[in-house]
Amino acid sequence: MEPSETVGVPVWAPVTLASTNTAPDSITTLGVGSSSPFPIVSRVWDVFASKSIRTIFLTIGNSSSSVADLELAESIGCRIHVCPLTSTEEGEWKEIQEILKERKREGAFATYPFTVGAEAKWILPKNIRIQGAIPWWGEGTIRTTAGDECKTTDVYSMIEKVCEDMKLKDGGVRLDILKIDTSREAPGLERAILPAILNAGFRPTLVLVHWNGRPDIELSYTLAAGHLQNCGYKLMAMEGDNFLYYFIDNDLYQLCSWEETKVANPLLDEIARSANELYRNSPS
Repeated sequence: MEPSETVGVPVWAPVTLASTNTAPDSITTLGVGSSSPFPIVSRVWDVFASKSIRTIFLTIGNSSSSVADLELAESIGCRIHVCPLTSTEEGEWKEIQEILKERKREGAFATYPFTVGAEAKWILPKNIRIQGAIPWWGEGTIRTTAGDECKTTDVYSMIEKVCEDMKLKDGGVRLDILKIDTSREAPGLERAILPAILNAGFRPTLVLVHWNGRPDIELSYTLAAGHLQNCGYKLMAMEGDNFLYYFIDNDLYQLCSWEETKVANPLLDEIARSANELYRNSPS
């Protein structure tokens, strides 16, 4: 396994219980007053200042409001690479492009509730980049709740193409910010999209996700949220069902061998062993 060098790129590096990235301690809210506010770290510009316009921000599925997406991109000055699940969601983003171009929301460009508030955001229309598929385990199609077909593509191939189009100076392939909200067209799909992205080796600095079930109540969401945190993420804040995670580079899965047959759970055994060593070595 090769050590990772920067947050937001593919990482396959052994770690210890000590985190290598310190999470910000101050939280604010995107989309205040909208129908879908999301928590975010305060002064998010400072987190991505070195990347600025070249920050790779991918949003999958449309929330009930676009304001949180737009405010996040506006605060950093970066593009939004959007992955709509249906033609309706794609039409909503196209309407936003027109609103940003005309600097007003009216007439034919005031069709969707999703676009309310877009006229007040200062983003170049060309910085809304609509993708033709969603990142997935491979090429194909999946069906939304209503039965509409949604194209899928290999995660790494999609992100690689996005980074090529951005002409990153380092020529790297990375994903810096990921937002997922499939609640309107395919509730629960986030449980499959997230592991596909993690499996491809990407660890975005920020993950904003709308869970369509509570992680402490429904088992499938327990597994999805638990996997995310065990991969090195810290839950920073919640705004209803909208969760914010920050990558602290502490992958618990890599603390132990998963080919160990002498213990019931090698991870728990390793943590207990480490705790005992700390206790024995601590000053009495």
